[in-house]
Amino acid sequence: MYAEVAEYTQAGNFWDFIWGNVTLGQKASLLWAVNAGRFFQTAGLFLLGFYIGRKQLFVTTEKNLHFWIKILIISAISFAPLYALKELIMQNSTLIQQTAGTAFDMWQKLAFTFVLVASFVLLYQREKFSKAVSSLRFYGKMSLTNYISQSIMGALIYFPIGLYLAPYCGYTLSLLIGLCMFLLQVKFCKWWLSKHKQGPLEHIWHKWTWMGTNK
Repeated sequence: MYAEVAEYTQAGNFWDFIWGNVTLGQKASLLWAVNAGRFFQTAGLFLLGFYIGRKQLFVTTEKNLHFWIKILIISAISFAPLYALKELIMQNSTLIQQTAGTAFDMWQKLAFTFVLVASFVLLYQREKFSKAVSSLRFYGKMSLTNYISQSIMGALIYFPIGLYLAPYCGYTLSLLIGLCMFLLQVKFCKWWLSKHKQGPLEHIWHKWTWMGTNK
């Protein structure tokens, strides 16, 4: 299956690329997500985000700030041993790598995620930092549009259906390209939301969600 995905990706035919990604590519992606633990990890993160929102833990209160300080300390302390254990486990057999290794990989990534989230929340209390990242709220309101458009732009830049720059771009250049794409998307989001309530794909998703109702 993965060989077939690589074959139509390298062929450079636009319509074969689209059709292959919609059909076989989606199946391969789903199977990879299940095998790598991403399927359940993603569902868990959605539920965790839902819980944090319900508890209003991002609201600036003294109690919440103390909570995020504790989370930062616990997560920072937990990350190093979890990462070391994951690396140790990954030196064993394939079966152990795919079971215990996957579990510890998810836990160390969760710990690092909380380090990033807690750090952001605490830094956001500083006026200079909050002003510097204030435009991110526009990007977040159009996350679906940004996700899809970023994938399309990336395919056109790196794959044979477009410029095919993948063989020529190292980590540094790819990082710069990604940063430029991100800044362009932020600009677009600010412009679009100045004229519309939702992003284009968010609007379509909203319509589909409430299709057949009075909403």
